[in-house]
Amino acid sequence: MFEMEENLKVMNCFFGIDRDTKHNESDWEFCLRCCLAKVNGDIDADWSEIVEHFHLNCHPDTLRKNFVGSMGVQHVAKYYEERALKQQVEDEPSQAIKELEHKQHELWKERQKLKDERSNLNRALRTEARWERVLEILQEAVESYEYDEYEYLISHRYEGSKCEACLLLSDWHIGSKFETYLNSYNTDIAKERMAKLLQNSVEYCTLHKVQTLYIEILGDMISGIIHVNNRIQACENVIGSTVVATEMLSKFVYEMSKVVPQIKLVYCVGNHGRVNADIKESLNEENFEYLIKYYMEEKLKNIPNIEWLENNINKEVCFFTLANGRTIASAHGHRERRKYKDAVKEYTDYSGQYHVDEVHLGHLHNPQLIYNVVVNGSMMGCDEYAQNMKYHSVPSQVMRVYDSKGNFITYEINLGD
Repeated sequence: MFEMEENLKVMNCFFGIDRDTKHNESDWEFCLRCCLAKVNGDIDADWSEIVEHFHLNCHPDTLRKNFVGSMGVQHVAKYYEERALKQQVEDEPSQAIKELEHKQHELWKERQKLKDERSNLNRALRTEARWERVLEILQEAVESYEYDEYEYLISHRYEGSKCEACLLLSDWHIGSKFETYLNSYNTDIAKERMAKLLQNSVEYCTLHKVQTLYIEILGDMISGIIHVNNRIQACENVIGSTVVATEMLSKFVYEMSKVVPQIKLVYCVGNHGRVNADIKESLNEENFEYLIKYYMEEKLKNIPNIEWLENNINKEVCFFTLANGRTIASAHGHRERRKYKDAVKEYTDYSGQYHVDEVHLGHLHNPQLIYNVVVNGSMMGCDEYAQNMKYHSVPSQVMRVYDSKGNFITYEINLGD
């Protein structure tokens, strides 16, 4: 660009700009820095003074033209400097940026942890408050209800044979009340139908001299609150229904225990008893029907020929094996979604220890026998929803009697008028 005269010494200071001796700045580099300072207005020197000081072999105007303009040395140098800096930032972020990003990530994680902890705490507090209110209302209902006193007498009507039976009780929906063209239902009607069911159950057990009767209580014994809007009023109503259902079931089991030598109770909750109407927020443990079982255990605990079977694998499913070796899986049925074809295999695989021969379910309100799946009817029969959907079923419950050879007979007990 320009040449310096050889063998002429350049002073180390020019208009207040010192040579960078620490980094061994050459005469040419020192001159270039001073020229850029002139262009930037950092020094008040003339171009002629630069030429003279640095012994340059060029005219001052030639030197000036080389540094000014859009393609001058100043702009070219600035362009490459900015480009190099930008490339460095893109290719290799500075340590400060890396540390900042790391701190941002850590802060986000801590905020998320705090959010999750608050959500879990709020959920636990809501659950605790909900059950506290439920227990308060339940205590009030229990204290005001007049219970029947049970004085157990051993008065079996026959000497048991090797026959066993399963009686499916489900979908009583105590608390529901409606009147349609096809059907009517309320608590009084439910009690009448239970009396008819008791009469038929005693008749069939006596006919076959049933030694052991498995009473399978398969859920939706109360109407619940899943289809109502007023939560407080609904909670009070469902507590009342829970107390009534407990008394009805206890009385039924007690009466059967006076006829059949051995009673074994199976208990599975349904979907209508859940405390929260929103299924997405409902927890498995939050179900009014667990209260029914609790109070039934208290009422029936002194009757010697009644035994409760435990749901060891899942609270909502019970596995048990008859004396003839036939294994049964019982549940309410709201989680099967009508996929009955593979139900026996699925319950066998799920248990990991039982070879299931048949499955007993409720929920559909219509007795059916499908692929070794026994589906129970309902106590209330066809309601408004079923009528609107053009479904029809009579009030019924199912009993299946087994002999020691594995043969069985199924009764659909009609409870209608």
